[in-house]
Amino acid sequence: MKKRLLCSYIIILLALVIMIVGCNSEKEEQQGKTVVTIACGYSPTDIGIRVIGKSIDEFAKQNPDIEVKKIWLTQQYQPKLMTMIAGGNPPDIFRLSPDFVPTYVQRGTLKALGAYIAKSDVLNLENFYPQVLYKYRYDVKIKAIGKGPIYGFGTDWSPDYTLFYNKDMFDKAHLPYPTKSMNWAEFRETARKLTIGQGGRRQFGGLVGDIPLLVAQNGGSVFSPDGKKCLLDNSQAIEAFQYMVDLRIKDKVMPSLSDMQNSNQLQLFQTGRLGMFFSGRFYVPIVQEQIKSFRWGVAPGLHQKKRVNMVTGPVGWVMSSKVKHPEAAWKLMEHLVVGNCEKELAETGYNIPVIKKIAESDMFLSNPRHPAGLNKIFMDEVKYTLPSPLTPYAPTDRWQRIINDELDLAYLGKQTARQAALNATSKINLLLAEGIK
Repeated sequence: MKKRLLCSYIIILLALVIMIVGCNSEKEEQQGKTVVTIACGYSPTDIGIRVIGKSIDEFAKQNPDIEVKKIWLTQQYQPKLMTMIAGGNPPDIFRLSPDFVPTYVQRGTLKALGAYIAKSDVLNLENFYPQVLYKYRYDVKIKAIGKGPIYGFGTDWSPDYTLFYNKDMFDKAHLPYPTKSMNWAEFRETARKLTIGQGGRRQFGGLVGDIPLLVAQNGGSVFSPDGKKCLLDNSQAIEAFQYMVDLRIKDKVMPSLSDMQNSNQLQLFQTGRLGMFFSGRFYVPIVQEQIKSFRWGVAPGLHQKKRVNMVTGPVGWVMSSKVKHPEAAWKLMEHLVVGNCEKELAETGYNIPVIKKIAESDMFLSNPRHPAGLNKIFMDEVKYTLPSPLTPYAPTDRWQRIINDELDLAYLGKQTARQAALNATSKINLLLAEGIK
């Protein structure tokens, strides 16, 4: 009952916020200003969001005829965004994970941007890394991702499975720092040598947490090309499941499920209990701020039959199909995607810019304010980086949860790694069948 009341209060409060914003917008328009509303999930500790907020303020000063209303949501961003859309008063521009693009397009929520791109003097699709545009393209007629109209743009991105490591742990284990891509066996052996101690003081060699990445490295795929069938019952996927289970259960080089409940990845690394893990360029400012007690480094990602890294985003900007002033909203979007905002993000070292020319310039690649040589490591991974798996027939979080749940049962000894792969395949195919109907 308390949860229901709390949800009711949140909805009522959100409705009041929307009403207030709407009323203020009407007043501004009566004063001769064009009002554009923009929504984003907000965290005061997120460097990138701070840069975006400041850049929007600069845009407003440069365009006094446009009033930008920021709807910065600190909690439950996605549910609140959906509430605004369902209520018929969506923001003109809003931040969105590209994995939601097919769903939003099918519901008629997003505006295709091709006409604006064609007229733009500053935005050229050839200037973007192709990986960052892939998930923002969707052909609703044939339900094909990566094809058809484009509905948005990421603002920053990264090969999200690049190796972070504790240099002090490598020194104590008399191991050379990794400078090249390790294969699965090499990573496993390195993790074994880094793993020492027992109980609460145990130091774990490494943490690998993404089956789709391992499947791709092993030459397999999560889905068929049309996204209608799960393929995790093939040999490449079963070997990936087995590798994960062996690392955690047989070798005990990965934190256990209970270890991960008590401490997250950053906490384990921060306290010197984790030797290696994988993340993206966006994680560098976090590690820089949090890690003061030991030296750390970054190295290329793993390979097996193939060398593959993945980008899970990039999160970016889309335009509502109900946008009130599309020309003004597009002007703001240009500023955020290819204007000063992108350059400011590059200078801070928040992530890799989506524009190739900016990413490969001194503004980012060899910026003296960034850790020496680090940007080049991430940039060298770009040519091996693929978009993470996506199907229009099932939400990403649901099929990923199925994989994780089946893996957990294998970690607990309730089924084999092979059974986990086969059961995940069966359950995901049922989920896909629901979406295909």
